Amino acid sequence: MLMIRLFVLSAMVILPYLGSSQDTYRVSDHEITIQGTSNLMSWSADVENASGTFLFTLEDGKIVGVENADLQIEAESIEGSEGRRMNSKIYESLNTERHPNINFVLRDVLSLAENPGTARITSRGVLTVAGVSRIVDLFAVARVLPDGNIELKGEHSLNMTDFRIKPPTAMFGTLRTGDEVDIKFLFILSRD
Repeated sequence: MLMIRLFVLSAMVILPYLGSSQDTYRVSDHEITIQGTSNLMSWSADVENASGTFLFTLEDGKIVGVENADLQIEAESIEGSEGRRMNSKIYESLNTERHPNINFVLRDVLSLAENPGTARITSRGVLTVAGVSRIVDLFAVARVLPDGNIELKGEHSLNMTDFRIKPPTAMFGTLRTGDEVDIKFLFILSRD
């Protein structure tokens, strides 16, 4: 009788975890574009170097949880659409000598809704830009790819002044950039 009870108790503890797994994923590829405006033209910049880790829980091939996310962007890998002059303005504005990285660290998952083939994730985390940290809410759509990798994509708008960044100017103040920028991201995450 004791053996039967132990077996039943073991089954109750183990069964909920069959079919689900929690794994660490790393950024293996990415596309990050920053878009903004100025009084003369629109502009964009691409991020060349980004890294990070995520802890996902999958159940029967579906994303059911995100436990951790830590992203890092090398600030001087941002390449502007207008070349070296624009890049130097970007690096100066971000104060890359003192703050070489832009970071996002997950604090909470506010919602995770499973749609056929995708997970719609709203998260809250700490975004640090130019040494200033702010809590931001991010929305992203994730899906498990046929090769087992995870694709995560979304977009977010922010104001530079929220991070104490003075929107850059050029041509003796004739060109003035707008405060708001839009960030579009796509990450391919591979299991460790």
